[in-house]
Amino acid sequence: MSQSAGIKNRYRPDMKKRRNLMGLVFVSPWLLGVVVFFFIPMKEAILYMFNDITIEANGIQKVFMGKQIIREVIFEDPDNIRMMVTALGGMLGEVILVIAFSLFLAIVLNQKFFGRSVARAVFALPIIVSSGVLMAVFKQDLFAATMNQNSEATIFQSAALEMSVLKLGIDPSIVGWLTGMVASILDLLWKCGVQILLFLGGLKSISPQLYEVCDVEGANAWQVFWKVTFPMITPFILLNTVYSIIDSFTFYSNPVMQRIQEYFNKLYTSSASTLAVVYCLFVLVITGIVAGFLSRKVFYIEK
Repeated sequence: MSQSAGIKNRYRPDMKKRRNLMGLVFVSPWLLGVVVFFFIPMKEAILYMFNDITIEANGIQKVFMGKQIIREVIFEDPDNIRMMVTALGGMLGEVILVIAFSLFLAIVLNQKFFGRSVARAVFALPIIVSSGVLMAVFKQDLFAATMNQNSEATIFQSAALEMSVLKLGIDPSIVGWLTGMVASILDLLWKCGVQILLFLGGLKSISPQLYEVCDVEGANAWQVFWKVTFPMITPFILLNTVYSIIDSFTFYSNPVMQRIQEYFNKLYTSSASTLAVVYCLFVLVITGIVAGFLSRKVFYIEK
């Protein structure tokens, strides 16, 4: 009996192997999606970089061009590199603002107050209706309502706000900065939905005992935030930063994304694929650098 039990225990997988197997099964749909929707299209895009693609009646025709298309798109056209640098500069300020604003709203929404569920649902709308095209439609409707003489303009319409403030005699440069901030509020709120949800999950994962210790020691709210909340939320700051960087680089209004779409609309398939692959590598490098830097500052309680 003891030998048979020993044989069974010998061939029985241990708990660690079971967890690894369950983890592999859990992420298998994601791995399949990466292969089907990323690696296979990326292979085709890289193939298009070295071939002149034409669509004819009998199908897609490929003519090998070597490095000529890459040279024309990247090195001979200065606008593409300039747009990448511009997108990088705009991304840095935007990500910092989105992360700070999302963390602030998450802390507010994590408090107990009347109507908290409704407030959370309102800020979750961008997640439910996450479409850049819909954002463009909203902006066009706001602009049309502002230009329509028969409709009443609201204070959140930047054109009406600009005309009202200019009548007060304020410097036009200050007015332009103010109206620019108002005009970007809708974009900012629209980009914070996922980050707010992740920060809320992070705040819920903080042990209440840590806050109880702070109360016993007499720490104020400012000290509690910097000594407890902020260190414990740093893993989610890293996660949201990576998400925000990719979201900023791939947003519908990004000039590089618009140029790629322009190439595809004109059936410049090879040029569009070349710019898309180079831009993808550019985004991956920037994301890797930022993630590598922030990961050194992340605090894990297990450590």
